[in-house]
Amino acid sequence: MDVGKVVGRVGVMEEVASAFKISYHKHKLESYLRGEHIFPATLELDITSQCTRTCDDCPMSRGAGSHSLSMEFIENLFASLEGQTKGLLVTGGEPTMSPDFPNILKRARERGFSEIAIVTNGSFLDQEPVADALLAHASTIRVSLYDWGTKSCVGVEPVLKRIEWLRKRIDAQGSDLQVGASALTSKDRTAILPELAESVRSAGAHWIYFHPMCTGWNLGCPARVDQEGVLENVERYRRNLKNGFDAFISRYRYVETELDFSEYHAAHFLLVIGSDGVNYLGPEVKYQPHHKLADLNSARFNGFLRRKDRLERIRSVNSQSYGALHSRHRGVLYNDYIEKLKQDARPVSDETVSGTKARFRFPHIL
Repeated sequence: MDVGKVVGRVGVMEEVASAFKISYHKHKLESYLRGEHIFPATLELDITSQCTRTCDDCPMSRGAGSHSLSMEFIENLFASLEGQTKGLLVTGGEPTMSPDFPNILKRARERGFSEIAIVTNGSFLDQEPVADALLAHASTIRVSLYDWGTKSCVGVEPVLKRIEWLRKRIDAQGSDLQVGASALTSKDRTAILPELAESVRSAGAHWIYFHPMCTGWNLGCPARVDQEGVLENVERYRRNLKNGFDAFISRYRYVETELDFSEYHAAHFLLVIGSDGVNYLGPEVKYQPHHKLADLNSARFNGFLRRKDRLERIRSVNSQSYGALHSRHRGVLYNDYIEKLKQDARPVSDETVSGTKARFRFPHIL
C-alpha cells in the first residue's frame, strides 16, 4: 500500500476519524521512532461502568462489575500527564451519570487538556448540570446511536429531542461545542443509514460518524460483521451533503488490506484506562484480563508509562498473534501505519509522514 497516496486522498476532506489521524502528531512519531519515551496524545478514560441502557451491540457492555473512578484517582492521573497529553476522551458506561462529571471536565481544562470529547448515549443531555459542564468545557460530544429502534435502547427519538434541545443552547450562547452522533453499520442496516443520518441532521447535530458493528467483544477478539454495501452507500450520501452537516466514515475500517505490526505501537499514543483503574492495551480489548498493561489503583502514577513490565507487554503483541486484528479498530490501523514508518529507512519528514498535510477535526482525540 502506498501510504502517501492514500493519506493524500483521505485528507481532501476534514475527518473526525482516520487510519492516519495519528500522523498529525509528527513530533511524537519522530521521538518514538528514535526509541525515545513519549507521552500519549490522547487519554481515553472510562469514569464509570454504570449505564442507563443495555444495548447488545455496545462494546462497553463487556465491562465487568460496577466501577467508578474517584476524583483522587483522576486528579493524580491528570497531574501525571499535565502539559504533555492534549486530548481527553471521556467515556464509560454512561459518563454523565457520574456525580463528578462536571468537576472532571473542569479539572481537565485546568490541567491543560486542549480538546475534550465525551462519548454518551444522550440520556442526560437536557439536564442542566450536564449541559452546563459540556458548554463550559467540552470540545465535542459523540452520541452513540447503537441499537436504534429496539426496546433495549428505547429507540432514537428521545435522544434526538435532547440533541435538539442542546443545539438550541449552543446556538443561543454562541458556543463552539460540536454535537456529533455515531452509528454502527452492517449489511442489514445499509439501506437505512441515510435515513438515520437525516434524522440526526434535522435534530441539529453537526455530524454523524459511521463505524462497523463487531461481535466477540466479550471474548476479547471482536470482528466485524458483514459490511457489504455500507461504505459505498455512505460515501454516496456524503457527496450530496449541504448546509454544513458532515457524515464521516473511516474507509480503512471497511476495506480489506493486509495489516502488519511487530508490536502494539498505538499504546504509546493512546492511553486507555478503564473504570476499574486499569490501563489496557487498546480500546478494542478493554476489560480483557490478558491485555492489562498496568493496575493503577495502588501504583504511583509518575513514571508508570515507562515501567519495564508494561513496555514488555506492549512489545509482545503483534499482528500474527493479536486476536482483535479483524476488528480493524483505530488502534490496530495506527499500528499498521506506524510499522510502515518504522520500516522506512529515511528520517521522518513531511514526505514520509504525509498525513500531516491532511485535515483532521479534533486532532488530539485519537
